[in-house]
Amino acid sequence: MQKKILALLLALVMAVAVFAGCQTPAEPSDATNAPAASGDPSGEATDAPEADTYTYQDSVSVMATNWNPHTYQTTDDAYPVDTADIRIGLYELIFNDELHPVEGKEPFTGYVVLPEMAASLPVDVTEQVKAEHPEFGIPEDMTSGYAYTIDLNPDACWEDGTPINADTYVYSMQKLLDPKLLNYRAVDYYGQNFSIAGAEEYANAGRTVDLDNYAMSGYTLEDLTLGEDGQYVSPEGSPMFVGVNFDLSWTAQSGGTLQELVEAYGDQYFNMERWEELVALADENGLAPLTEDSYAMLVSVISTDAWMEDESNAPCYFVERKTYPEVDFSTVGLYKSGDYQITLVLDKALAGFNLYYSLTSNWIVKEDLYESCLTSSTGADGVEVWSSTYNTSVETTSSYGPYKLVEFQTDKFMRYEKNENWYGWTDGKHEYVDPNDGQTYPMYQTTAIECEVVEEAATRKLMFLRGELMGYGLGSEDFDTYRSSEYCYATPAETIFFLILNGYLEAIQSREAAADFDKTQYDLETMTVLEFRKAVALTYDKDLFAATVSPARSGAYGIIGNAYVWDVDTGALYRDTDQAKQALCNAYSVDVSEYASLDEAAASITGYDPEQAKVFYGEAFTKALEAGYITDEDGDGISDQTVRIEYCISADSDFMTQTIDYLNEKMAEVTAGTPFEGKVQFVKSAPYGNDWSNKIRDGLSDTVLAGWQGSALNPFSLTDQYVNPSYMYDANWFDATTVDMTLELTVDGEARSITMNLREWSDALNGAAVTAEDGNTYNFGDGMADPQDRLTILAAIETQILGTYNYLPMLQDGSMALLSQQVYYVVEEYNPILGRGGIQYLRYNYDDAEWAAYVAENGGELTY
Repeated sequence: MQKKILALLLALVMAVAVFAGCQTPAEPSDATNAPAASGDPSGEATDAPEADTYTYQDSVSVMATNWNPHTYQTTDDAYPVDTADIRIGLYELIFNDELHPVEGKEPFTGYVVLPEMAASLPVDVTEQVKAEHPEFGIPEDMTSGYAYTIDLNPDACWEDGTPINADTYVYSMQKLLDPKLLNYRAVDYYGQNFSIAGAEEYANAGRTVDLDNYAMSGYTLEDLTLGEDGQYVSPEGSPMFVGVNFDLSWTAQSGGTLQELVEAYGDQYFNMERWEELVALADENGLAPLTEDSYAMLVSVISTDAWMEDESNAPCYFVERKTYPEVDFSTVGLYKSGDYQITLVLDKALAGFNLYYSLTSNWIVKEDLYESCLTSSTGADGVEVWSSTYNTSVETTSSYGPYKLVEFQTDKFMRYEKNENWYGWTDGKHEYVDPNDGQTYPMYQTTAIECEVVEEAATRKLMFLRGELMGYGLGSEDFDTYRSSEYCYATPAETIFFLILNGYLEAIQSREAAADFDKTQYDLETMTVLEFRKAVALTYDKDLFAATVSPARSGAYGIIGNAYVWDVDTGALYRDTDQAKQALCNAYSVDVSEYASLDEAAASITGYDPEQAKVFYGEAFTKALEAGYITDEDGDGISDQTVRIEYCISADSDFMTQTIDYLNEKMAEVTAGTPFEGKVQFVKSAPYGNDWSNKIRDGLSDTVLAGWQGSALNPFSLTDQYVNPSYMYDANWFDATTVDMTLELTVDGEARSITMNLREWSDALNGAAVTAEDGNTYNFGDGMADPQDRLTILAAIETQILGTYNYLPMLQDGSMALLSQQVYYVVEEYNPILGRGGIQYLRYNYDDAEWAAYVAENGGELTY
């Protein structure tokens, strides 16, 4: 199951829960243009609605622009899949009922794993593949969980009738991982709990990359070997260098490369005795070969009292030049084993529910169309650059799910209709027995989906009351009027929205160096001071924030949300475990012994402490002055500069204005009487559209309310989002491999004290075999370790991430929405695994013609 980063936009606050299902809740976004009175985005007259057609009318704030399964990045771009089902996974979760029974479960209280693009459940062939294909490296002592055959659905085809077979899956994976294409989604298939053998090596084949040792491998000099030519090499044989004028995460925290820092501060901080010798060794990339002599030079330069470093810090300046060997796709653990069968080989064990859950997503593309959309060009550096227009228009899109795209107006409108070639209309599997009337109905009664861009909540509300939208998410101004309506539904969600707080000092200093930045008036660098970040974290009453800007939500305190299910068999929630409660107590310094119980201690947490925040603001002022980030020329104890924090928006809206006004109002209250009184200000960015996530990652904008969506049934996999640079939004200023964590666990009946870094703990938790400091190899993956130990590890990682203050929890997602009188939910009560069943289980009271007549009979505006 792929995870996506969400920005908290108006649409997420106004989320309509109609499509809340097992894979992903619905998240309409906000918009750019007000609709015409007719509800048609063109403003032109429309044909009269037809009988026996059932159109789901929706709105978003940011229209999808790229839904290519190999390259899409944001939730906005995932709309055609998450909502319109133009593609479908090998497996899907559906409700149990009389047609899909589960022993011991009442209808619609559990789930069934339904083979979709697959014909049947996977068959474990670990032993066979291990014997026949030693090149995949399945551990000798592993007998299951590493290799599977999957029989494919022979009736599956593209919307034009072209068959989908094993060749489709193999071709598509080869293109997804193609090292020339550098596809964004390639990493979804390696390095996580679902990791295909050989995928990483093939995706990077033939590339030579210079890797920051501090950020990546973390080798010490003792780990390295001195080569015959006098240059040190890594354990894998890669040449090692000293990063003299090279972008290192270690020196970026101080504002530049080592050379830039030495040139800026000279002997005030550094020992200059051998500096020129070291510079003379650097090549055009700013790298000097790591030899005994250059190592001695480096140690000499940095080992000063002023710089506060010694020889132990030298590895932070190492660089590894890693060359991935040229390999072909045959080394990847996905191959054709029959016309309608593929064999999947993993490099980390995965089984049962988590395997099925990982395969609810899909990677296939239509070969002829995909090839026609690929183009290449030669960049200024002579390197071939590839791009693709696949899945960016009607003409470049082909569906294999229940619906197909038939109309697309960029930034305005989308329409989907039933895909007549979808196997599910006739296979007899996509039916259910209604729990109320006992009748059997087909899934997907909806015949068309229309989605348009709508900017403001007031416009959406008007359209909803006129019968032009299927749902309307309540805003704070609507609660008193509608929260008791029989058409109002509360829907919990897994996502925690946190303020991602910029800590990328190098990028911040580059912004301050711009000609139009007035350093006498404004400052950005203070944001990176830990005490300032702690102060911001304690400035806001999270529950009051939620009640003010988004009443359907609640305050948040951890980075893992209330709706995450850790045990799918029982539906048990992670946040209800003792480990999760203790994690919050640890993170917020709550002494459990002062309370009657752990539950009481955890319940006491508010995340709001204005008096302690004032103390931290005072300490931050002192440290920022010492660092030269701010000044106090008149000695009045107040910063001369205003710390200006740019709030990154994808599209402007009233909600954005309300949110930023609230942040500024409460900031002003808490900073009163501190050195930052009136000196911290949140300001809106320009609308960045779908590029907002890159702006945050690159330190070019400073904060946003955002959160991870997906994997609601596997909270353990969330740890990868906070330790893997491929996903981290703070990767430029936080390195999980440098943070060691020691846990006391019982392994094989023996109590052990185990030390690994955060990245290693996360990898082990998600099925990788990791060697710890004690020399033992550990795998704490699903089915490989005691579930209570897995919870302990997860909670410990959460505590560590909270302690970075890179992510400040603010809102627990949830929504309250009105559902149109045109439709009803088959399942009224929200299910933590399947929600209310999504569009599959949505039933209509009126077809389109009947609905138009009903609205007209009620004067064109309905009462809810």
